[in-house]
Amino acid sequence: MRIPDEIRKSVLFIGVYEDLPEPEWRATAYLVTVPGAVRTLAAGLNSQGYTGSVSYPFRFLATARHVARKLEGKEFAIRVNNLDGSVRIIKGHPDTKWWYHPTEEEYVDAAVTVFPDDFGELDLLTIHLEWFADEQRITEANIGAGDEVFIAGLFTKITETTKNIPLVRIGNLASIPGERIPFKDGKLIDAYLVETRSIGGLSGSPVFVRQTINMQGFTASGRFLDSRGRPLPMNEIVQISGLGRTYFLGSMIGHWDAPTGFAFANAEAVNMGISPMVPAHKIREILMQPGLIEMVKQVAHQR
Repeated sequence: MRIPDEIRKSVLFIGVYEDLPEPEWRATAYLVTVPGAVRTLAAGLNSQGYTGSVSYPFRFLATARHVARKLEGKEFAIRVNNLDGSVRIIKGHPDTKWWYHPTEEEYVDAAVTVFPDDFGELDLLTIHLEWFADEQRITEANIGAGDEVFIAGLFTKITETTKNIPLVRIGNLASIPGERIPFKDGKLIDAYLVETRSIGGLSGSPVFVRQTINMQGFTASGRFLDSRGRPLPMNEIVQISGLGRTYFLGSMIGHWDAPTGFAFANAEAVNMGISPMVPAHKIREILMQPGLIEMVKQVAHQR
């Protein structure tokens, strides 16, 4: 299934220096746009005596918590494509402040920080909060097991390119457990399960789900069959499954390793094919935590 080209533009690559002159690209990140604090404008700002308000949007860099933890206290790099076809390397400082889930950090493998650069010339799609498939939207849109998912991210085997070339993987939503599940070393996590191959470099990648909708159709020939294989009557209304709106479902965590006995070189290629991902509503809870909201308000009122 062809996916929207914008999905490939939703990701950035994260690199670490490890005492090397050039960064080694290791993980994926994405940007989330959050409405800023609304600031009232005083009367008389222009010749018409305009009075109004303006909302400053804030863009946050988001990735996996286990990636952010490895970046704390270190210089790192963010690589993103420019609109003119060139590439931009953005330096991340060792004192970068990362924000984790305010009450369930050990269960939610996601982290955010303020995007440290001007957005204007970047060839990048930012994910808006209204795209988030939170629990209410999942119910309203009837999203469930079998719906198509797609992921864009870093392929670590091909990084020596002149610009970011994201890898796209397609699968389906396998399970919404409704409770914490054990992952590696028996650690419990909040996660959905998707059936798609996860590989090194996709940690922190955004996951999108395409809603399946039912459409009513008519047949004039009786060629459609009922559940018993019998032709439907003339002009019978039938239900046809189709594809609906695309939502942001969450972000990748990793995968379960192949069974013991496989060489490391093969393990990545034959992992179990089921991958856990952080639900979008948990990422929203990180972004909406009081400390981060207060910081947004303070910055907005300083502008």
